[in-house]
Amino acid sequence: MYYQALSLIAPRTPMVRSRALNNALHGIPYTRLRKPRLGMFQPDSILGWSHVEGAEAIHPSFEFRARYKIDGAGRRETGYRGESADLAVLGCSWTFGHGVNDNDTFAARMFRQRGIPVHNYACMGYGPTQAYLQLLHRVDLMRVLANDGVVAYFWVPDQLMRAWRRSEWIALNSWVNPHGPSHPVFDLDGQGLRHVGLVGQEGARVDPPLLPGVVERTEWQVTVLLIRAMHELVTATGRHFIVVVPPLPDRKYDRATGQKLAALLAASRVPCIDMSREGNPRRSDSNTMFYRFDEHPTATWHAIVADSLAKVILKDPAVRES
Repeated sequence: MYYQALSLIAPRTPMVRSRALNNALHGIPYTRLRKPRLGMFQPDSILGWSHVEGAEAIHPSFEFRARYKIDGAGRRETGYRGESADLAVLGCSWTFGHGVNDNDTFAARMFRQRGIPVHNYACMGYGPTQAYLQLLHRVDLMRVLANDGVVAYFWVPDQLMRAWRRSEWIALNSWVNPHGPSHPVFDLDGQGLRHVGLVGQEGARVDPPLLPGVVERTEWQVTVLLIRAMHELVTATGRHFIVVVPPLPDRKYDRATGQKLAALLAASRVPCIDMSREGNPRRSDSNTMFYRFDEHPTATWHAIVADSLAKVILKDPAVRES
């Protein structure tokens, strides 16, 4: 009730521009007490968690009050009702549209404004492991994607820690299944990957005291191998696969991490688009692209990404002429 009341008042007032008030009224309760439970997630024996089909939720925050709708196939609503789409997107909360109403996500904008059918399979908290497992077990590409369609996997730096067994990430998501494992894992096995299944805190890893960076190096290896596996799986069906590094906040680490992934994928010959420059702080709208508290993208960011995807991936004539 606290978050619901806050979201009815704060976003419509000058309070939302105050970082101090944001932290005091939202940040501290959010991080030290509990996050608002949205009621649209369920334990999943393969993915760890997934959407409840047909669920509707209101996400309250100091900065927004967003409405989410999940369709009958467990996807974020985009307005497209057909079975076979031209584009299927995978990713985490950024791609899902955390803090953004259904009609304002880039996936929904592409359909509404450009007439490009899109299925949005993204889910809050997902990483490359869930994306690959979705393609392997949950997304029938031959049925839901046109013959010349595109699968776009959106990767952001936050997903690095979700790629393997990092302890703090597994602990953060233990709420999904408090009495059992909830994090899907692939381990390195020679030059490939071995699917372990779901693990809990007992399967988490931290760096050895004298060997800092071991977990992160493994995360990078697993990330690239999983993306390569996605690429092979999708192209085997005659569809196209591409990785998108979207506009990122103006932080040195984020930009460097996005550039590193793009370089690694180029060496693996996996198509990748680096949109990080579109979040350049010199842009007149850059200060409205991310929420202040958690730095998730706003509707402004989604509008920019929708135009870029239509232009770069799908070669939409309307965009090329503009």
